[in-house]
Amino acid sequence: MRAMMEYKGYHAKIEYDAEDEIFVGEVFGITDSLNFHGNSIDELKNTFYQCIDNYLDICAKTGKNPDKEFKGTFNVRIPPDLHKKLALKANAKNESLNSMVVRAIEQYVFTEESQQKEEGLSEAYNIFSLPIHENTVVIDTKTTANQRNFYQRPLFK
Repeated sequence: MRAMMEYKGYHAKIEYDAEDEIFVGEVFGITDSLNFHGNSIDELKNTFYQCIDNYLDICAKTGKNPDKEFKGTFNVRIPPDLHKKLALKANAKNESLNSMVVRAIEQYVFTEESQQKEEGLSEAYNIFSLPIHENTVVIDTKTTANQRNFYQRPLFK
């Protein structure tokens, strides 16, 4: 799990530097480079808040519009054959390519979120609400980032 902090609509990734024995933060999702650090969680939070406040003050004083994360646009590179299939499918449904991609991403994000809420056996398992037979559940064991094993087990023993 990656640690994130949020303040005034900005998010920061947090890591621990074992060599210097400090927490290091980097503001995520903007083109400007904003970094901060602290020896404790409280100090890290304070320096993060100061970093954002200083950034917004400097932008106001210089007349620069501060970068905002998650503007709603991003470039996605996909194989040409997949692009073609998606465009043809969107056209056949009289739908824009953009709206079809938005729906696909929403489905992925909301499916992932609902699966995370249903975790219950242990951190190694996800329980899916897909009853195959009565009183059974499908278990997803995450063995690696790219490999997942599914099997069925009785809900009650």
